[in-house]
Amino acid sequence: MLFPVTDNFWPVGEGEEAYLLEALAKGIGGDSDIVRRYEQRLKTHFGARHAIAASSGYGALVVALSAFGLRPGDKVLLTPTCPLCTVYALTFMRLEPVFCDIRPNDFTLDLKMAERLIDSKTRAIIDIPMWGYPVAAQEVAEFARDRGLYYLLDMALAHRAMLNGELLWTYADMATFSTHHSKSLVTGEGGAVLTNNTRLAERAREFTRCEYRADRPPVLNFALGGLQAALGLARLGRLEDDVRHRLATMRAISERLTNPCLEPLPLIAGGEPAGTRLLVRTRSGNNASLLAHQARAGIPSDIALYDCKALYQYPVMREWTAPCPNAERMLAAITTVPVHPDIHADEVQTIVDVLNNFQPENAEETLP
Repeated sequence: MLFPVTDNFWPVGEGEEAYLLEALAKGIGGDSDIVRRYEQRLKTHFGARHAIAASSGYGALVVALSAFGLRPGDKVLLTPTCPLCTVYALTFMRLEPVFCDIRPNDFTLDLKMAERLIDSKTRAIIDIPMWGYPVAAQEVAEFARDRGLYYLLDMALAHRAMLNGELLWTYADMATFSTHHSKSLVTGEGGAVLTNNTRLAERAREFTRCEYRADRPPVLNFALGGLQAALGLARLGRLEDDVRHRLATMRAISERLTNPCLEPLPLIAGGEPAGTRLLVRTRSGNNASLLAHQARAGIPSDIALYDCKALYQYPVMREWTAPCPNAERMLAAITTVPVHPDIHADEVQTIVDVLNNFQPENAEETLP
């Protein structure tokens, strides 16, 4: 089947070949000059005091959590709407994930529920701005700080999300990024940690600039290779233009969405999305027919592709089951729509037509 719209986007950066050839000539290890230059560019681009390149978004999470000094048995609060890989970083480190519900209309951690879940073993909170939609990070950061907890933002899907005119990541003690080939900034595999805290940055570097010596404890190496760093250097320069295109596409689809059964997911006050995906919500709260309609029309959706639901509803996460009705309702109501820079006027019109032509198949999916 030929899909009229795809989720595939393969950016090419200016001078990409030259960067790669330079890396091959001068060194491609995790401690090479090209990696250090990439980290410097990340610092400048995102306004960070420190940037630590990592082998993946998953690796970046392990690096950040290790920099916090978390130990097996420590508890970390996070939302069950996040990707499995976020939780896998915790279980890999033998930390205990504690699922906390989201607010009714966005992906921000529900602070009232969080208050009830915190105990003497709780050490950190992770917020995850899913599909690039900003969370109320200022509120959560203040909540965490008042309780002596670390605050981490997993920005894998939200590179350029904003809140109150500031980059969202800046509200966290540390923020982790992914540059996997499905993300907005693409190095194939890769990730990064950003922080303004020098002490945390020094700790994080122990896991990407590690020395294997008999007189030191064993460490893990999550360094980014030089070839990926070369791609990052070349492609970082186009990120701002790509995000502008993504946001313009989101607006174009949202403004032409006239189907009374659907609505764009609202943004939090002061928030600007990263343009990763457009989220559309069924007013009935049931997305089953919409996902089927979208699939028949050849418009991909992450909700269908990954069978998205609250993570504790998967067998592998069942031991951490928690009552999170807002999370369950959110994932049962929304779909994602691609908005990447290879989507232009014809594809936008196709998406608009598909969404506006949607009609629920079942009585329980009609307007409440």
